[in-house]
Amino acid sequence: MDGNTDIREQVMLMRAVIGRKIIEMDEFSEKAASSTGEESEKYLDLIDVLKNDIAGYKTIIEDFKDGTNDLTGNVWDIASFPEGSAELYHEIYLPSLSAQDRDEETEAMNFKCKYAEDLARAYLIHLGRQALTDPRAIDVLLGYEDIVNAIGAMVLETPEVFEIIDKPSE
Repeated sequence: MDGNTDIREQVMLMRAVIGRKIIEMDEFSEKAASSTGEESEKYLDLIDVLKNDIAGYKTIIEDFKDGTNDLTGNVWDIASFPEGSAELYHEIYLPSLSAQDRDEETEAMNFKCKYAEDLARAYLIHLGRQALTDPRAIDVLLGYEDIVNAIGAMVLETPEVFEIIDKPSE
């Protein structure tokens, strides 16, 4: 299976999850309207969880729009739940799903988490490259002993870099 097929299957999974969550939001909205107090708030909070989850999947799909995984999304859109809602997701939402929907949810969530990790790593690499190539940033970095120490430790662990520094060109 090539990369494009994988992406196509992942997008199909995310769209299926989005569709199911839209229906569930309507159901939770009806339940919130017919209940009161904490129970009503619980359903409204679950709707917020689903809205955030959908936003994350839409961000990933947008990243895939041209058929490549370009990691341009916002990691906070992809990986975040409203504050304090992880418990709702794990203790109320997941158990409410059918076995098939739970399997699909787990697969999609695992993909989303991996994508968020990849996105965060790509962003850090981008920032690191910018910092190491911009003379102004280098001047500032040299003023931080901890940063210079960490770079020095990495140089010692990377023989090809250490050799370049240890034997300057003539």
